[in-house]
Amino acid sequence: MAARGAATGRLAALILALTAAAWPRVPAAAPPSVPALVSPWPSGLTGTLVFESDVAGRPGLYTLDLARGRVARLTGEPGYRDQTPRWAPDGRRVLFTSTRAHYSGTPPDTGTPDFDVWSVAADGGDARRLTRDPANEQDPAWGPDGMSVVYSSDRDGRGDLYAQRLDTGAVTRLTRHFVGRAIMPAPAPGPGRRIAFAAQSLRAGAFWSYQIHVLDASGATPALPSSVGGCWPRWSPDGSRLAHVRSGAGDTPSALEIRSGPALETSRVLAAGGLWAYYPSWSPDGTRLVFSVSPAHHEGEDWDLAVMDVASGRWQRLTTGHGNDRLPDWTR
Repeated sequence: MAARGAATGRLAALILALTAAAWPRVPAAAPPSVPALVSPWPSGLTGTLVFESDVAGRPGLYTLDLARGRVARLTGEPGYRDQTPRWAPDGRRVLFTSTRAHYSGTPPDTGTPDFDVWSVAADGGDARRLTRDPANEQDPAWGPDGMSVVYSSDRDGRGDLYAQRLDTGAVTRLTRHFVGRAIMPAPAPGPGRRIAFAAQSLRAGAFWSYQIHVLDASGATPALPSSVGGCWPRWSPDGSRLAHVRSGAGDTPSALEIRSGPALETSRVLAAGGLWAYYPSWSPDGTRLVFSVSPAHHEGEDWDLAVMDVASGRWQRLTTGHGNDRLPDWTR
């Protein structure tokens, strides 16, 4: 009986093996190469977005033609990260951070992979490395004239702001051992030297809450008054308004806050229907905000691009489906 049972088992295994060999295998679905767009596509939009997405794996950069509703990959490879893109004032280049020097450099950088500031042409060519310090340079932004960049670096501590000329490479330190770490700089357009940025509040029980500060020409860095935290500041094209993320209380989703007035004392809050709203950026004419929405933050996040009419507060999605699409920037 035992021998008969063993033979039966071998026969069943043989039948399963032959069946599996004969049955066509369905390959695992490959991740999409570009983010999916909503349909129907919204009308009346113009200009081009650049944004970060991990739809194909590690974050890469993509562009979105708003008039035609067409998305294309700008940079990125599976082996490294390209992120936090910003258009140059003339729309001819894109500033971003990347770890690519450790994987595709000639020769590759050694040591622990860190982020450097890079720029590429609007078509994705002519990549230029702007920083080479063995530290993390993050959140780069163009100076108003397009001849300098501002970024946060941990080269001498947890995080301070630095400005770098593109013609000479000269670096100026803007903050020194800033309490709470200075990150996410946003230079204001026009004359003067106002730079909005975010820093940890360091208040008891609110260590991970950020506040918005503004660095002025005198070097003062006052925090804007607020009962809740804020991050990712962005100036309107004329420099009269400042949009930023407004943190929710507890687990309440974040919203967008627009400040105006001589001391940015006037506030208007724009919510996204119970979704988390992050990463605001202005349209070139200052009438709209492009940003990202997600049903959750950190655990369970799924960011899609959205656009909001500032006057009415009405908003609609631009991307959908797989991947986190975020940190958009808008040019003509």
